[in-house]
Amino acid sequence: MFEISDMYFCIMRFCIKNITLFSIVLILSLASCTKKMYISEEVIYSVDDESKATNPHSSIENVNIITDEQQLIISLIEYAESLDGSPYQWGGTTPEGFDCSGFIQHIYAHFGIKIPRMPADMAAISEKVDKKDLLPGDIVYFKGSNLNSDEIGHVAMVVEKTSDGFKFIHSTTSKGVIVSDINQYDYWKSRYLFATRFKKDTLLR
Repeated sequence: MFEISDMYFCIMRFCIKNITLFSIVLILSLASCTKKMYISEEVIYSVDDESKATNPHSSIENVNIITDEQQLIISLIEYAESLDGSPYQWGGTTPEGFDCSGFIQHIYAHFGIKIPRMPADMAAISEKVDKKDLLPGDIVYFKGSNLNSDEIGHVAMVVEKTSDGFKFIHSTTSKGVIVSDINQYDYWKSRYLFATRFKKDTLLR
């Protein structure tokens, strides 16, 4: 009888030890899932699971393919304006939250057009446009908070050419996605760098 009880005690101790070990492993696994690394072609983000700031295609159920360039530009602007009011989120690429370049990338992704994630890379695959020759759909680049730096700190899309400037749509840290007039904001006027236009072979398949 003693031997059976002793064996029973050993089995119970073994089970408790393994259950405890399993619990520790499970807790560590869950903890490691609270952060994930999301990788696009140009940049790596570390974001909370709840943030959804991942693939720019992730929130798009139906990609709209348009083969006429003029119609595409109109559709790009209409879709961008439909996102007016979307909140700002660093690293965000969905209507749940955009940063400035994530917003631009998302607009094109909605129409099945693959463009880079980073503004400098957007500029690298497009053609520079003189400010006086801007058209709706062109991409405009601005300095960041440091006026003494010529590095790109913000990116936006032109939605309307005016007689003395242009209006552009962008995702801002303070108000999210909004339409701004370059001549109504000294902040953006003083930070304007240059503009580019994507080539036809980038826009159309």
